[in-house]
Amino acid sequence: MFKKMILVSVCVLGSMAYADAMKSLDGFLKNKQVSGDFTQTVYGNKKNRVSTGTMQIDRPNKFRWEYVKDGQLIISDSKNIYIYDKPLKQVTVKKLNSSIGKSPALLLAGGVDVKKSYTISAMPESAGLEWVSLTPKNIKDNNGFKSVTMGFAKITGLLSQMKFTDSFDNKSAIDFTNVKVGTKVPASAFMFTTPAGVDVIKSDN
Repeated sequence: MFKKMILVSVCVLGSMAYADAMKSLDGFLKNKQVSGDFTQTVYGNKKNRVSTGTMQIDRPNKFRWEYVKDGQLIISDSKNIYIYDKPLKQVTVKKLNSSIGKSPALLLAGGVDVKKSYTISAMPESAGLEWVSLTPKNIKDNNGFKSVTMGFAKITGLLSQMKFTDSFDNKSAIDFTNVKVGTKVPASAFMFTTPAGVDVIKSDN
């Protein structure tokens, strides 16, 4: 009888954790505009690579992701994605097709029906964050990622961290700070004009 009670308690707590995590995820995705700063860490065998920058989102499908020191800029205007490498004086333009639209970047931008495209499960709380794990249901739609986990601040419900594992088991993480929701982001932030002297490469992949 005691074992049954423990099992029931575990199931109830698991259901509550899933409900809380889904509430945080749904709440975050309902906000039309989001902005903030980020620190991205790509873990290596010998040395980690750390980059910092800013992000702005206007759902659905518009985002601006700028790496401050690296001179890298990624913009989606809801039709195309522009990947601008300032040091190389080169911009790659990709159509926002269905595959790219289900990638982790567009997951943030709200262009994805999360429940249809990902298997979602709650993870144990840690460091004051409620964690959600998302695994692509269709491997062809994962854009090279095996799994994505999102950590939300328990008190505010704001996104605090994302972790990624790619198809080669390489891992990376993004820590978010100064996250604001509902703050007006100018439309110009999601427009890209090719600077003079920059090569344009159009890609279907």
